[in-house]
Amino acid sequence: MRLRLLLIFLLALPAPLSFALPSDAKQPINIESDRAERNDKKGTTVYEGSVVIIQGTIKIRADKVTVYTDNNQVSRIVCIGKPAHYQQQPKPQQGLILASGNTIEYHLAADRIDLLENASLEQNGTTITGGKINYDLKAEIVKASSGADPKKRIQMVIPPSNQKEGN
Repeated sequence: MRLRLLLIFLLALPAPLSFALPSDAKQPINIESDRAERNDKKGTTVYEGSVVIIQGTIKIRADKVTVYTDNNQVSRIVCIGKPAHYQQQPKPQQGLILASGNTIEYHLAADRIDLLENASLEQNGTTITGGKINYDLKAEIVKASSGADPKKRIQMVIPPSNQKEGN
């Protein structure tokens, strides 16, 4: 049953997060926060206080964002909030992808986004919520689970316009 729900969810999402608008990568990254601290030895930059990051259609809002670098390359971004929010438009004709979680971890090398605690992923009205959602951008696989609370279940809502006949 869980596999069937996951397959339905994957079919309902028209595009993965990795297919951002081509212009997004060419846009400058704008970061606003109340405070910022760079630690060159650790390779971290921490932004705190109503952090907003915008690059093209990508927008991140969080209380705290930590950017980890390895050899002057960003390797991981961790966003913390109650919840933290991520949005992106994959293609001009498609709706925004909206993701949130108390913690959002973007692993650039693995091309994966992890939504932890109070996790939610939505596009074109289809929503999945749970304790933990892992989105493998390369493989285009979404995995949702209850996270730390095994008694809690994932929930999915598929609007009538996204339902495929026979599902």
